[in-house]
Amino acid sequence: MEDDFTKKGLSYKIKIPIIILTLITLGAMGALFIKIAYSVSSSEKQSNSYQYLLKVGDKLKNKGLHEQAIDQYIKYLEKTKINTTSRAMVAHTIGQIYMELSNCQEGLIWLFQAEEEVTTYHHADELKKHIDTCLATINLLETNNLHA
Repeated sequence: MEDDFTKKGLSYKIKIPIIILTLITLGAMGALFIKIAYSVSSSEKQSNSYQYLLKVGDKLKNKGLHEQAIDQYIKYLEKTKINTTSRAMVAHTIGQIYMELSNCQEGLIWLFQAEEEVTTYHHADELKKHIDTCLATINLLETNNLHA
């Protein structure tokens, strides 16, 4: 003859807590999934919401307002979490503007940042030329200062 446990299976005293704990676990996992999904989408939206800084920087640069353009680009870099290629492009642009302002010392900082950001940057040759130009300019200035 079979014992009482085999006939009845698990008692309700054990089934109910197992079911409750299972539902709590599923709810917690669902909430965690939603939070992760929201944080990923909100960071993408946040990066997109700061695109105006990039556009304003481009407009200011095109109008010859270089220092104001630099400010907008730097704000953009500070507020967004963009991929390394985009960061390199913006840093390169800032470096170019500093070159146009005849400030290679500051320009090199940004050009070197662009160089360090990404190895597959599609303007790498142009970036290298800008770095070489700034280094040559700085060396020329130092040589002239020594002879003065």
